Amino acid sequence: MRRLPFLILLLLPVTVPAQVMPASVVGRGVGFGGLAVSVGEPISFILEYAQELDLTDDQRLRLIDVRRRLRVVNAPFMQQIDSLREFVGLSLEPKSRGMTTEDRNKLQRFEQLSKPIADSIRVNNDAARARARSFLDSVQVTRLDSISERDPNGRRPPTGPPLS
Repeated sequence: MRRLPFLILLLLPVTVPAQVMPASVVGRGVGFGGLAVSVGEPISFILEYAQELDLTDDQRLRLIDVRRRLRVVNAPFMQQIDSLREFVGLSLEPKSRGMTTEDRNKLQRFEQLSKPIADSIRVNNDAARARARSFLDSVQVTRLDSISERDPNGRRPPTGPPLS
């Protein structure tokens, strides 16, 4: 249950104001250990755009299966990252006055120590992404590439009127 906040951080777009989190966490979709937020769920990104990609029911089912398997394969690494975060004493709670020097040091230590784990997750995600792309036809791959260029952080553009 304690790892739920960390998983949410990896799986959802960053919504914390930039003043609260360091640029390495907020900027360009980068999260702890250099993992982009979108890297946490590359298959969900494709499924989010299922309608725009004109995915068939069979393609959706295959993608859901790949996503399920990816989550199973990455689960031990996610547990390691969460344990490491606790070990270095890195809090996920936003701080109203920004990060202290101690917080920055903890984050830097965490990023150094988590790099091999993040690399393993990245390798798994890349393999799953390649498998998912193999289910798409050439038109869908072209559309997906276009969407990825338009939305490089893996986040859907906001809908509705702009917030003031």
